[in-house]
Amino acid sequence: MDTVGTALDDWRRERPDLDASPIGVFGRLRHVAELSRQELEAFLAPYELTPKSFDVLANLRRGGPPYRKTPSELAESSLLSSGAMTGRLDALERQGLIRRSPHPNDRRVMFAELTQVGLGLIDDVFARHLANEERLLAGLPAEERARVADALILLQRSIEAAIADRAVAPPRRPRRATRSTT
Repeated sequence: MDTVGTALDDWRRERPDLDASPIGVFGRLRHVAELSRQELEAFLAPYELTPKSFDVLANLRRGGPPYRKTPSELAESSLLSSGAMTGRLDALERQGLIRRSPHPNDRRVMFAELTQVGLGLIDDVFARHLANEERLLAGLPAEERARVADALILLQRSIEAAIADRAVAPPRRPRRATRSTT
């Protein structure tokens, strides 16, 4: 059942004066995001990882040897606050997947670094993760995948531009309907 298609049909019937086509993009985008989130959680559960902990491990791994970054660097490249990153690092340290070490020249700075166990785990899980994502994309030929990826880049740029425009000129608040006293 295509719930987004049904919603579009309903809006066309109920409000034919409006173009509800954005729902076709954003509704499906949210649905795909939710499906992929659920699939990633289910995939990572046997490894006792969450998508958030996986993201931190992958972030450290893709940085290359010595697989070490400051919490601020991790937060910035993950688009998170440093407070949110601290909780993730605490959990990964308890699991023995990372260790924290002081910066040699600045005692105020700590590094998060993959342990050998963490490095082995992320190398194994990441390879399996790519195979799982390949499985999820198996219904799309390579040309279609490229078209989807290109379309998503265009969508991202469009949204970013609209957000930037809004920051420059915020939308006016709609006027509230006033009740007549007659």
